[in-house]
Amino acid sequence: MLPHDSGRFAFECVLSLEPLIDFLQDRLNSGRWPANPVGGDLLTRLDKAPELRGTIQDLEVLKKHQGLLLRLMSLVFPPVAWDTEAFAAVVPFVLTPVMASPQFEDLFISPSAGLVVRRNIDDATFLYGRTIKAYMFILESLYGLKQRMDYPLAMVVREEATGLERHFAIQLDFRFVRPEAVSEPIVLSEADLEFARENITDPEALRELLPPERFRLTGFTTMRAVEVTAFETISALSRDLIDQETVMSKAGFLRLQERLRTFFGRGDLVAGVAAMHQDQVMLLNVGCRIDESSIFGPTNQVPMDSFKGSLFDKLSQDGELVVVADVKAEPGLAEFSADYVKSDIRSLLIAPLLYQGDFIGSLEVGLPGVDQFNPTDMALMTQLQPLFTVAVKNALNDLDKQIQAVIKQQCTAVHPSVEWRFEQAAMRHLAKRREGGSEVMEPIVFNEVYPLFASSDIRGSSRQRNQAIAVDLARHLELGLEVVRRAQQSKPLPILGELAGRIERRRNRLEGGLKTGDETGLADFMRHEVESVFEDLAKQGPQVAEAIAAYREEVDLHLGTIYHQRWRFEKSVSLLNERMAAYLDREEAAMQAALPHYYERHRTDGVDHLIYLGASLNQDGDFSRLHLSNFRLWQLMVTCGLAWHGEQLKKQMPLPLDTAHLIFIQETPLNIRFRYDEKRFDVDGAYDVRHEIIRSRLDKAVISGGERLTQPGMIAVVYSSMDEAREMYRHIEHLQAQGFLRPDVKRHVLEDLPGVRGLRALRMSINLESEALAQRAQSFFQED
Repeated sequence: MLPHDSGRFAFECVLSLEPLIDFLQDRLNSGRWPANPVGGDLLTRLDKAPELRGTIQDLEVLKKHQGLLLRLMSLVFPPVAWDTEAFAAVVPFVLTPVMASPQFEDLFISPSAGLVVRRNIDDATFLYGRTIKAYMFILESLYGLKQRMDYPLAMVVREEATGLERHFAIQLDFRFVRPEAVSEPIVLSEADLEFARENITDPEALRELLPPERFRLTGFTTMRAVEVTAFETISALSRDLIDQETVMSKAGFLRLQERLRTFFGRGDLVAGVAAMHQDQVMLLNVGCRIDESSIFGPTNQVPMDSFKGSLFDKLSQDGELVVVADVKAEPGLAEFSADYVKSDIRSLLIAPLLYQGDFIGSLEVGLPGVDQFNPTDMALMTQLQPLFTVAVKNALNDLDKQIQAVIKQQCTAVHPSVEWRFEQAAMRHLAKRREGGSEVMEPIVFNEVYPLFASSDIRGSSRQRNQAIAVDLARHLELGLEVVRRAQQSKPLPILGELAGRIERRRNRLEGGLKTGDETGLADFMRHEVESVFEDLAKQGPQVAEAIAAYREEVDLHLGTIYHQRWRFEKSVSLLNERMAAYLDREEAAMQAALPHYYERHRTDGVDHLIYLGASLNQDGDFSRLHLSNFRLWQLMVTCGLAWHGEQLKKQMPLPLDTAHLIFIQETPLNIRFRYDEKRFDVDGAYDVRHEIIRSRLDKAVISGGERLTQPGMIAVVYSSMDEAREMYRHIEHLQAQGFLRPDVKRHVLEDLPGVRGLRALRMSINLESEALAQRAQSFFQED
């Protein structure tokens, strides 16, 4: 219904035709009209109807003079538009209808059942706007203070059955409204006028200056409703499509589909959007009841090659709108026609989305019934193409950013600390491409960086893994042998004796140690040679069946073997690796904030990490000898923390494991280069390769006498020069004073490694009972 409010509006508003009558008389008296457009007798007849003069309190009197009213209002509303346009005359500001065209009546005054009418603003805003407008009239007409404020009002008519909406801009004309003072006029000083000017948007402030009960608003206001559905829908779509999630999310796309239904005027329309990403066609979203109902088939990502020769291929090649009168009769849609028909879709209108001339996707709308789209619909679709093109492009860009974020997180190909250098290289690369230069990116090399390497390995992990496998395999063989023995006792067949002997020989070979191929070979043997006869053996009695049931209960059906001891070992390794990696990452993050550096961490049977420090790694060149010493001390402290966490975890491990720790010190800086083909950093130059060679062989290092360098509960610091040893001694003494290390530091000479000579080491025990160490280690890692 047309909104009107005479109760809450503070000003008295009264209908009067006098402003229009005065307008007519003024024009006639001025001689500017060649003839009287409403007839010479109208004024005479109005004089004979005094109830139409002055203010009109009772609107019922208008019904007696409909003819006179229509003739007078023809000055404002041309009769030729009476049946084609929506307009009305209303009591000023309270919007009570005085007269209205049939279309205005049907839309806003007495809408038919099933139509819901609403304003674009709420009641409070509507009241506020009218109040401010009334004060502006009073200030301009009575006090000469002219201010301007637009009074936007729109009405939305919604058809409940289809959900379609029509939007109307309401044009208000206040030229026939007169503000009048009630009783003695209020006199305003210059200060009062300045106050009114400064507070023109504050009704409460104006009320103190100009009480509403001292004024009356007489006359009438004209209203014209101009349909702006297409414009409003385009504007709403533009606002919605700013957010990429509108295209990507189901809820957001269904809202877009509702707007498209309004735009095309069809409540049964469905829509779909697809995009090209590299060589894949991605169905970003679809608004029909089943996702399969689109030209993109039952999946949201399909190789473009799959569409060769199809309608979608034609769309991407031609770049023109495609209209399908009947999907059942379209050869290019034969593969998907059944899905369309299942959702009652028979007609399609598909628009290509082109960005800078390249095909990046499509917008598809469908309707039930054959041949539903006409040239007008095609014209409407062309208005949508730019909007959806930008939306799809933004969605693809956002998708690429997300993919890059995942790559960086999972692969750490480009560490955040050196990302600035890659951005510089990429910018120069793009500039060269625009100038027709080389397609190869410039080398990325960081000179004079210091490597810091450390590892925390699970001691004897290979041996313990093999032992666990051997125990499981032996148990597997024992269970299989028990089945065969019971079957042989029930029915002593020679073939069963042979099978039992083969199982026993395999079990005996395991006692000599696990060999390459034993695990897979034994699983195949048990599956094909032993388990294959279970069905026949089960018929030989309940004891055999019981043994088979016991076998199947312990054997993992997915792996085809027993996984008891291996599970205990792998679970323990996983617990230890996860805890050490999490602790190391949190410690490193704190150091990253202190000084940006390159960091790599790897997990195998244990955790190792590599850090590069240097001025060239930092965009501002910040680096000093103090930073290097600080990181070496930190690395020693972190290694103590890793050992502490490993010791604490033994209570939770199914199979307690020991860790051994090593730090490699190198005083000489080296250069590192990013390998584009391998997507990683590597040392640059033959001399610098020595560092990597030593790192790769230190896990085999032994001291004089053949003892392994790394031992559980201890840290081995490997070095090659006395300067390196003296610095590490200072750090060790500091940590001994802190209680992290025990006072049992020993020097060792390492036996020569392949291609490596002259290495020495300091080895010391970690004080795993230290409260200071426990406090630090726990501060960086709190269990959830």
